[in-house]
Amino acid sequence: MKTINRLTLPFLFLLLFSSCFKIKKAPEFSDMKNDNQSLENMRIPEDWVLQPIDSSDINLDWAKEWETEVLASLIEEAYKFNADIYIAASRIEQANKGLVITSAQMLPIFGAGASGGYNFPTSGARPSTASVNMSWEIDLWGKVRYAKQGQRTTIYSTEYAKKKLQQVLAASIAKSWYLAICIQEQKELLDTAIVATQEMASLNEARFQIGIAKESDVLQMNAQEAKFKERLAKLNQLDKDIRRSIELLLGRYPAGELDVAMELIEMSSTLPQKLPMSMLENRPDVLISQYAIQKAFYNKEVAKAARWPQISLTSQLMGVNSAAQAMFQLSNPIFTIGGNLVTPLFSWGAIKANIAIKGEDQKQAVAYYAKTYLNALSEVETSLNALNAVDSRFEQSTIALENLKRTYELSELQYKVGNENMFTLLQKQLQLLNESTNQTNLRCEKIVERVNLYLALGGDYTPAN
Repeated sequence: MKTINRLTLPFLFLLLFSSCFKIKKAPEFSDMKNDNQSLENMRIPEDWVLQPIDSSDINLDWAKEWETEVLASLIEEAYKFNADIYIAASRIEQANKGLVITSAQMLPIFGAGASGGYNFPTSGARPSTASVNMSWEIDLWGKVRYAKQGQRTTIYSTEYAKKKLQQVLAASIAKSWYLAICIQEQKELLDTAIVATQEMASLNEARFQIGIAKESDVLQMNAQEAKFKERLAKLNQLDKDIRRSIELLLGRYPAGELDVAMELIEMSSTLPQKLPMSMLENRPDVLISQYAIQKAFYNKEVAKAARWPQISLTSQLMGVNSAAQAMFQLSNPIFTIGGNLVTPLFSWGAIKANIAIKGEDQKQAVAYYAKTYLNALSEVETSLNALNAVDSRFEQSTIALENLKRTYELSELQYKVGNENMFTLLQKQLQLLNESTNQTNLRCEKIVERVNLYLALGGDYTPAN
């Protein structure tokens, strides 16, 4: 009993010391930005609101004006059946199980064993034993606790990686959806042009029969009709491919038979004059890079802890049979308790080099965070610039389209009375079709750039925990 008491006191002291040893905290997100050398040259313009804003104070109706009910249901379907979402969810589960493994290293490990036998040809039992043993490495220097915190950051990173994937998936479906509608409207424009060309071809044929028109006029009009039909066939192919790509994202069979809306929506909302910086800082990729810094910090602390002694407790409770008692003069049962101490003496610089490597990993993570942050700002500015450019181009295209419509109407009347030649009429018809197509593309581009802005701002705004 005195021996057990002598051993118990040091063990209790070690346990008390390890529980009092507090691990260092990883850098806060605010410190990552303020103390980042790669961001010292950045000057935030006044278009950004730097003060934190509660999510309830932010009106995001303009950001998701593109999301119709039908499109929202398709996005939900993709979240449910897309294979990449399953993979991301599996990675989250893996990270959680990794935390279980790391946490288990802080607890005692129990085991059991037994041995025995029987002697032949002489009858008699051999010495037999049965035991229960325990081994427990005491986390004096916080090595396991640092590893546990690092694993937590891995969980957060995988969760935000899934969120980023969901945002990209939603944006991809939305952009492909509106591109399919845009192609559908272009096909309608071509159908109208083909009908008009066929009417003019019939008129030319009648005029040619009575000697008013030349054969070249008939051939030119037929060639124009053929070129329009060629463009229509190309659009049909592209339309099928885009619908097939959406079906793949939804986890459906890629048959190219997805139904889309008949026309593009009109974007009526205006963008806010100032954007809250807190939206940008809650982008999943920005948060992932922040957690990468914290993980690198914890990994470095784990490497530092390898310099110090490792102490573990061991104990065993063993029972023996009568043969073993008689042979070795043992009591029954037998209880033992002990400890192990292992400390590195000469590692030839390996531990120091490993600490240096982890330190460089941390520097790289800090630089990558700065790069991600600047890229996020660039994506927002690029989307805003594109939206402004599309609005200006659409305004000028509208003016051009009105003039071309009137010009074509006048040329068509002049041609019917014989005051306009075929070549001029065909040129104006082609100009009108091209500008109508251009305006349809601009309406689609405006929606796509609004989706890009939504993605650049980090999707749905939710404050970081």
